[in-house]
Amino acid sequence: MNGGRTGDLLVVNDLHVAVGGGAGAIEVVRGVSFRLGSGEVLGLVGESGSGKTMTVSAIPRLLPSGAKVTGGTVCFKGEDLLGVPRQRLSEVRGKEISMVFQDSLTSLDPIMRVGPQVREPLVLHRLAGRRAATLTAQQELHRLGIPDPGRAMMRYPHEFSGGMRQRAVIATALIAAPPLVIADEPTTALDATVQAQILDLLGRLNRELGVAVILISHDLAVVSEISKTVAVMYAGRFVEFGPTRDLLAQPRHPYTRALLQSMPSPDVPKTRRLAAIPGEPPLAGALPSGCPFHPRCPYAAEICRSAEPPLEPVGHSLVSCWFAKDGSLPAAPKETVTSTVRVLAPDVSETVEPESPAPDAILSLEHVTRHFLMPNRLPFTAPAHVHALDDVSLTVRRGQVLGIAGESGCGKTTLGRCALRLLDVDSGRIRFMGRDITRTGGEDLRQLRRYMQPIFQDPYASLNPRSPIGDSVGEPLIAFGVAHDERKRRVREVLDFVGLGARYAAHLPHELSGGQRQRVGIARAIALNPELIVADEPISALDVSVQAQIINLFKDMQREFHLALIFISHDLRVVRHLSTHIAIMFLGQVVEHGPSEVVCSRPLHPYTAALLSSVPAVLGAAPRERIVLSGDPPSPSAPPSGCRFRTRCRFAQAVCAQTPPELHEVEAGRAVACHFPLSGGG
Repeated sequence: MNGGRTGDLLVVNDLHVAVGGGAGAIEVVRGVSFRLGSGEVLGLVGESGSGKTMTVSAIPRLLPSGAKVTGGTVCFKGEDLLGVPRQRLSEVRGKEISMVFQDSLTSLDPIMRVGPQVREPLVLHRLAGRRAATLTAQQELHRLGIPDPGRAMMRYPHEFSGGMRQRAVIATALIAAPPLVIADEPTTALDATVQAQILDLLGRLNRELGVAVILISHDLAVVSEISKTVAVMYAGRFVEFGPTRDLLAQPRHPYTRALLQSMPSPDVPKTRRLAAIPGEPPLAGALPSGCPFHPRCPYAAEICRSAEPPLEPVGHSLVSCWFAKDGSLPAAPKETVTSTVRVLAPDVSETVEPESPAPDAILSLEHVTRHFLMPNRLPFTAPAHVHALDDVSLTVRRGQVLGIAGESGCGKTTLGRCALRLLDVDSGRIRFMGRDITRTGGEDLRQLRRYMQPIFQDPYASLNPRSPIGDSVGEPLIAFGVAHDERKRRVREVLDFVGLGARYAAHLPHELSGGQRQRVGIARAIALNPELIVADEPISALDVSVQAQIINLFKDMQREFHLALIFISHDLRVVRHLSTHIAIMFLGQVVEHGPSEVVCSRPLHPYTAALLSSVPAVLGAAPRERIVLSGDPPSPSAPPSGCRFRTRCRFAQAVCAQTPPELHEVEAGRAVACHFPLSGGG
């Protein structure tokens, strides 16, 4: 890895990056070396803070303020980019090396139309005049699957969907035909279908144009889709590096194995806990002695605590582990599950009794409709109505986990908010614990809050940044009159249950990691022993290792409290593993629902089949046909006539445009809204 090969496009040798200066400098990249040939794809994997983004940002010298390269070389086409003047660097950026950043919205100028931004590299590097650059930009957008590229060029970034914005960013990165593209988490915030489109696009560009790609992700399944080589980073350095097929088939570093085992898959029984990695990644300025992974490693020995292992050849890979040369790792130690939480009803001064005794159906939505009125964009035009929910009927029973899945804008979050009565419905009925709460308000609704609790997607935004964690967890207990001593005991109890412990009660939210803050949100939700919890995308922003911890915590919570849970997510791997039942939504409507294993193994609706085929699978999984949906979802303010999915459906016929299909039961507990349901598996 340290020397160059004939034809190497990029050679990074012993790269060191530090943040800060002088005695307070913290090294965030520690001696990274790799080679990348023309047309090769390298996947870079690791948890947040492992140094992935800092490593690739150093290549075109795009490090953030306060960070600098302190050692090593970055040779691109034989030229060390770390020593070239700024003018030469400006010639390389965009023309020869392009970057695709994670957040497409912040990558585009919000007050500048998309067209001029896409053509900018051609104009800036004098590769074409404005007219020719505009034509090339239209062709590039068309090649990337953006409909009506001429009109799209005139729109602003906020008028694009997330997938279209990401494709516009990729078009900007590729328009000058650079030999190297660096994609930093380009699919993290996208739906499974859009993620599949972006990965297929990057793979096609690599095959057809010979573009070399460095793809960064925290998900091994994503990088295995197109990468031929994978580098696994931990604490600022590579801990395993090798061919994708060999590395995933026989991981030799405990961290690589742990990342693979922490991912939900159909092979993992629902009754089994995911193999979550204990603890948190170390801070760059406070690395433990010896191997940085040893505090989290089940195989750590005395030598691991005293000396850091070198990155050495083992088989076809390079591995930094003292025991890698002994062969493949032994079976991981079995995890024991214990819980000390007491399930009890806090001493609440006022309670609400259900109208029917212990109803089996905790929540029922009956023909619920909710539209939002959009403000007029032009004078003298009729206001538009967003069809967030249209005639939705669902039932959640005691002890059931209902997973809600679908693309962004399908109405998942609106459904959850209506279920909690955080939003009123336009029509239909909501029954909770046997009573009609559709129009309930005032003190009656406040008392119902004791039995229904939300868990939000962004735990930091849902916590008071100035309040200690213990106070945030205790807030609902105060609201319902729990005595001081009982409240303190209950806060300690639920903090222990979610794996934080009472010592965190005095911490402020900014002192906790993302996974720890999400645990606080869960502790607050279960403090009152509710009957129903609605969790809205609670793990979408977390690393796969932290996701596994939170998924296990949800399973513990379900086992201990036997409550009803609505789990909203766009990740069908997680929904399948956690849910007992699944409802698939498209453009405000439920198109299929039933037992999760049945729906995932035998999808009946073409949209369900497309979602399932878009889920990335680790190399070596059973082969399957990838169903790539054309275009973007229709506008919820102007849904198509008939079946709303017909404009993207490969089986659509004339009747689909004329008659909306009804959600009808096809077998016990299984319903689908389709004129031509699939025959058992897509």
